[in-house]
Amino acid sequence: MLRRPITRASLLAVLLLAGAPGLALHAEVLNGVVLRVNDHIATLRDYQLRKQAFVEEVSRRQEDPVEKRRTLEQAGEIVFKDMYDELLLQSRADQLGVEVTTQQVDAAIQQMREGYNLKTDEEFRAALAQSGLSEARLREQMRGNLRLREVMSREVNAKVQVEEDDVRRYYNTNLEEFRVPEQVQLREVVVLETAVPDAARRSQIAAEIRAAVAGGQTLEQAIESYKTLGQTSGAIDLGWVSPGDLDPALESAAWKVEKGGVSEPVAARGGLHLIQVSDRTPSRVRPFTEVAQEIQRKEEDRLYREEMSRYMVDLQRQALIVADPPAEAAGFRRLLGTPATGDELSGLAGAAPPSAGVAGAADSGAAGGVATPSDSPAPASPVPATPTEPGAPGGLPEPDPVDNTPEPAIPPPGL
Repeated sequence: MLRRPITRASLLAVLLLAGAPGLALHAEVLNGVVLRVNDHIATLRDYQLRKQAFVEEVSRRQEDPVEKRRTLEQAGEIVFKDMYDELLLQSRADQLGVEVTTQQVDAAIQQMREGYNLKTDEEFRAALAQSGLSEARLREQMRGNLRLREVMSREVNAKVQVEEDDVRRYYNTNLEEFRVPEQVQLREVVVLETAVPDAARRSQIAAEIRAAVAGGQTLEQAIESYKTLGQTSGAIDLGWVSPGDLDPALESAAWKVEKGGVSEPVAARGGLHLIQVSDRTPSRVRPFTEVAQEIQRKEEDRLYREEMSRYMVDLQRQALIVADPPAEAAGFRRLLGTPATGDELSGLAGAAPPSAGVAGAADSGAAGGVATPSDSPAPASPVPATPTEPGAPGGLPEPDPVDNTPEPAIPPPGL
């Protein structure tokens, strides 16, 4: 959270407000619990701060304006869903007794500093200040991230196993996925419309260049005199192109030319274009050795998504969850892996903190003042509830399957 310096005037304002009617009620509202998962809670203030940070981050992105607007419209639901997932995992970390050492936190922060090239303590402190973080708060966040990663490493990543036989089976079943289309290596010369305004003269120059190449000259030799007069461009290397890479008229002309030949003149932007085919490769299927690692990663990602989705659903079913989201986040359930069930309470009235451990539906009405599940399930989601992609806004957490240190949490100075 960004902290402003306290001046004499601002301190006086705070003292005056302290006696203002309604302030205590406002603070009570902000500190009201909007989500409880077993012994873990999130307040309205927690939600508001996270939503503010999320909106600021999305607003800075360079992406499609329509997609950005859609994401911002769902900001409340996305942030609340992320809080929901995080509390489930934090509660599970407690149940597993996951501990993170000071040395692990130190190593994670050092890795973050190296990732952002924060070489000195002064640069590190400046980055913290720019992010509105104290070092203590950063260490707390790092410790929490490491605990969640450890949970997923033990209970999700360990179940994601892709054997070589699985990789080969995928390859043999999906050969067309690895087909490389026919490609041609092209060069281009343009008889310039601005330098040769007469269409007939442009056509004559193009014909003379084609004839010279057909007679054995290189493209550079064929255009030398015209280029000196500024009537043509130089020989432009277009590189290897596949179907769909070029303007349709140029592509149609190029694909008719044999290796070493020059196409018929094509009228396009800037004048008459002549395309020379330097080389050609037929369509082929990439060999297994070339794509094995690609398939391995793809299958690991798929299995991780499936396993993570099942895992989060299991945690939801086993946990005592009390959710009272703000109206703007009321639809968060549609981002979850499954719709809300009777195990999820509809409000916080009369609810007392549950005991430690996983509380199932059978325990939800036990002694201790815990509210019983609502007789009516939550309203149906406006869209089918499906798990979102890991790493996407509102998606499931995505740990590094090898490196269990968190991603850097603060931007470098100047960003």
